[in-house]
Amino acid sequence: MRSRALVIAMVCALLSSSCSGGGNGAGSDTLVYGRNKDAVNLDPAFAPDGMSLSVVHNVLEGLTRYKPGSFAVEPALAMSWTHDSSGTVWTFRLRPGVKFQDGSPFDAAAVKFNFDRWRLKSDPYHKGGDFTYYESQFGGFPGIIRDVKAVSTSVVEIDLTKPSAPLLANLAMPSFSISSPRAIQNTGEDYSQHPVGTGPFELAEWVHDDHITLRAYGDYWGGKPKVATVVLKDIPTADSSLLSLQKGEIDGWEYPTPESLPQIEKDPDLRVYREPANNTMFLAMNELKQPFDNVLVRRAISESIDAMAIVQHFYDPGAFAATEFLPPVVWPSGVKTSYPYDPAGARRLLARAGYPNGFSTTLWYMTTPRPYLPEPERVAEAIQANLKAIGIDAKLEGFEWSNYLYKVQDGEHNLALYGWTGDNGDPDNFLDTLLDENTAVPPGAQNVCFWKNAQFHDLMLRAQTTIDQARRAEIYKKALEILRDQAPLVAIVHTAPPTVFKKSIEGFTPRPDDFQDFNAVSVGGGR
Repeated sequence: MRSRALVIAMVCALLSSSCSGGGNGAGSDTLVYGRNKDAVNLDPAFAPDGMSLSVVHNVLEGLTRYKPGSFAVEPALAMSWTHDSSGTVWTFRLRPGVKFQDGSPFDAAAVKFNFDRWRLKSDPYHKGGDFTYYESQFGGFPGIIRDVKAVSTSVVEIDLTKPSAPLLANLAMPSFSISSPRAIQNTGEDYSQHPVGTGPFELAEWVHDDHITLRAYGDYWGGKPKVATVVLKDIPTADSSLLSLQKGEIDGWEYPTPESLPQIEKDPDLRVYREPANNTMFLAMNELKQPFDNVLVRRAISESIDAMAIVQHFYDPGAFAATEFLPPVVWPSGVKTSYPYDPAGARRLLARAGYPNGFSTTLWYMTTPRPYLPEPERVAEAIQANLKAIGIDAKLEGFEWSNYLYKVQDGEHNLALYGWTGDNGDPDNFLDTLLDENTAVPPGAQNVCFWKNAQFHDLMLRAQTTIDQARRAEIYKKALEILRDQAPLVAIVHTAPPTVFKKSIEGFTPRPDDFQDFNAVSVGGGR
């Protein structure tokens, strides 16, 4: 791995800007942040994973956003909004004087361009990907958004076919960031490599599987970022990341491994932050494949997994076994969806299902650590042993992250380790996105269990149009009871993912959506 000095020299030469090598003055230095894997796609409409969306989050913005450290919605590119008495006509007043990073104006026409691109298959720019997030959050194409009107330069009207309780929270997700129409028109399907937004940083360089360089956007409406340059450095192994951190070659490291945390926590020059517990790692059972279309088989597998032992052996102390599918950050709580660990009971269920001697299958896992799965192969081996104990012979197969993501979302797996970090704090983002029949359609399916239940689907539709949160909570509790009964997945663990920075790095606030606000971070204390 090249040294920190070489990385900074490269960035300075690229940007033709001064790098001070120390100090905490505004825009005066470079932050190098270690990551376990590169992004996949930087077009917000197509970005399929957190590694991609965390970059999008710093380059582009939406009409709304979340307050630092929470899922409370606040204004972003829209300064304010109102809706009519039916909850189906929303009027957004846009922030004046904002420009995209290519110099083109942000206005109502730009907002309409983006929404029409997402929702209309007839739009000339509705191409290059599957628009999975739009489909899952808004119910298809065009889905519940009937029309988008540029009422004036600074006013946009969004007309819905029905009320949408999570609308404002959805619009704050990076997937619905507003791109420069000029950039999309000029670059076409290559836009995913060169995104242009209104955010605090511009994309300066992307060397795949090595680094992404972000440069502070000088005309950012929210004020110039405190750091001039951010280098997101891909480091393939945990040992290399820890060594780079200790040698000062990187300023921070995303998702340090459980084995490295004790050493990090003893270092007086380092500080560990923990994000709020907002994820679920689970074993997905593909109901498109036999015998996983049999509920008794699914329940047997649920009873075979020793989640407590998996957490104890392969996770850090911030993780805990999942007795509920929804993580603690997401309401409602109190509905247990997990089955007790009971290998003898699991064998009896398999026999009732017609498999007294078990069966053979495959178990897939990603080879790249994720915030909810820091040691994928070892966890997969533990689950393989649990399945073997009840007569299921599961052959392990590991895949590189981007390939894994697409293969699982296309329904090629039998059993697969999967996980989800919540996007917006709303239960709809877990239950509808991951388990509704509308999201079980490949390619790009978010419901990788490919489970379809009419009663569950009806509850999802009712919850989405119910504005009162207490009433929505009761609807979701009924849906969670169906989830436990039908057992399309095994929720195994929730984590509070760690991030480590040098103590000289100031201003970092952990976010429940797993992204980083680099514009609030400053580099102090020298090198």
